[in-house]
Amino acid sequence: TLQKVFAVLLATLLEEIDQQLAEARDKRRYQLKDKRPTTIQTLFGEVTFRRNYYYDRQTGNYTFLLDAELGFDGARSISPCLEESAVELAVECSSYRKAARTLESIVGYAVLSHEAIRQLVLEAPVSLHRPVSQRHGRVLFVEADGLFISRQG
Repeated sequence: TLQKVFAVLLATLLEEIDQQLAEARDKRRYQLKDKRPTTIQTLFGEVTFRRNYYYDRQTGNYTFLLDAELGFDGARSISPCLEESAVELAVECSSYRKAARTLESIVGYAVLSHEAIRQLVLEAPVSLHRPVSQRHGRVLFVEADGLFISRQG
């Protein structure tokens, strides 16, 4: 019940923001074409809402001002919070399948497949990258199937 209430509230909020953007837009630049429905996956379930679709006379492209305002790629149909949570689970869990099962237990239904989570991890930016420290030594030990190689050429 809580998921359904949240979905309705979030859809209403997004449509109100879209309406405010429609009223404040540069009408000479952005021509309103129509309203298009979309469904996004969130941590609280599916949210379906309608958003305005515009033709940008300056660039000649079609766009959704709501997506640009929120910094969201509506074509992917995954909320940024869900995407971030899936990537974090994939990194912390021992497998993509376990991350998908954990996400399913949180949301209550299968939100993303293990392959979809894998793709998100591959596309995710590495913002906290730390270089491996350089160690200076004369011996390098390599373990292969439990055997140590004593001499290296």
